[in-house]
Amino acid sequence: MAKLAPLSFAGLALGLLGVVSRVEASPQNVLGFGARAMGMASTGAASAEGPDAVYGNPALLSANRVTQLQLGFEGAVFSLRADGPAVRGQVPASPFRATTIGAVLPLPFGGGLRDRLTLGLGFVTPTDVVVRARILYPERVQFPVADRVQSVAVQVGVGLALGHGFRLGGGVAALAALRGSVVVQTDSSGRVGTQVEDTLVASYAPSAGLSWESASGRYRVGVAFRGALIGRFNVVIRAENLGSLTIPPLNISGVAQFDPSQVAWEAARIEGPWRAALGATYAHWVSYPGPAEATVRCSDAAPPAAECSAPLPTPPGYRSVVTPRLGVERRVELASATVMALRAGYAFEPTPVPEQVGRGNAFDMHRSVVTAGFGVVFGRLPLGIDGFAQVHVLHPRDHRKHVVDGAPVDGTLTTSGHVLAGGIAVTARL
Repeated sequence: MAKLAPLSFAGLALGLLGVVSRVEASPQNVLGFGARAMGMASTGAASAEGPDAVYGNPALLSANRVTQLQLGFEGAVFSLRADGPAVRGQVPASPFRATTIGAVLPLPFGGGLRDRLTLGLGFVTPTDVVVRARILYPERVQFPVADRVQSVAVQVGVGLALGHGFRLGGGVAALAALRGSVVVQTDSSGRVGTQVEDTLVASYAPSAGLSWESASGRYRVGVAFRGALIGRFNVVIRAENLGSLTIPPLNISGVAQFDPSQVAWEAARIEGPWRAALGATYAHWVSYPGPAEATVRCSDAAPPAAECSAPLPTPPGYRSVVTPRLGVERRVELASATVMALRAGYAFEPTPVPEQVGRGNAFDMHRSVVTAGFGVVFGRLPLGIDGFAQVHVLHPRDHRKHVVDGAPVDGTLTTSGHVLAGGIAVTARL
């Protein structure tokens, strides 16, 4: 049995050496946060209200002077296709289901801070996972940007009213990440055993926002910054007590979740029966490092650096993109001081992923996002209900495969698909 230990370890290592992780990110980076904002194409840098502002622009939290608690549910299904010489038809993608919690808490300071500071909280919790990091061969057909929502996400923000129409805010976002170890060893009887440990950790990124309102209170402009949020996973495999065979520790590691740093700017009409928001979001995808990291780290291995360095995959070559957004809302007063709102929006998100011309099959396409929503605020009850629906149309894209390392990769592969998302939230004003 002792001779099986090196073979078992080598088999485990070889099964992991040539694979990379799938890129995923926070749900709000793909779908948005807050039922009202999500029904208006995820606008919010100048137009967010209530708990939506903790993501849209933390500066706007200070516009809320009533305590609010929001509970909701949202979900999405993915229909992704790849059609070519070697593959044809639907590509499996897990549906997304999550509960959401939002809160707005005006802080009861006195003096110069009276009615100026407000705390906001936002949580998105998938119903069946905490964080998901898949390990797939690069040749495996996959959609790393369209389907990247499976993770717990937490946001906290504080807004401050400065006066003269100016508001300032800041906060932090967090994603779940994973660390672990696998120890392969033989015991005193010569039997092979493994010891596995894993730990959930959090990765953090800052956010900040600024807004200005006109003297009439009808118009507002705003800008929001969100730092890069990177959730890495790292599982270290160590071989011990394998006799004369020495194997350096292997790091099965990479980027499980990635939100690029973003800057969103927007102008909005925020008073009157007709309200609208027009803006754009810049996403710095060029900083994406790629899903895989070195398997063998020289700091953990005895041989010189030239002998212990593991080769890295070719950089993914993502590019930064700008997404324009437009959201509109029509409010109507009904009986008993009840107010109903109808919402709609559109956004066009260019893909950051280059055409897949080699053996890699990490596909993505430009997206048109069409949204709709509704809201009802009951005049005699401290309750409100908001709902939204989204259709993400993934525009068909041809990937013309070329010769790779002297070997032909034949044919053109066409990708397409759509994403359907929806949700509802109930807000209590306390």
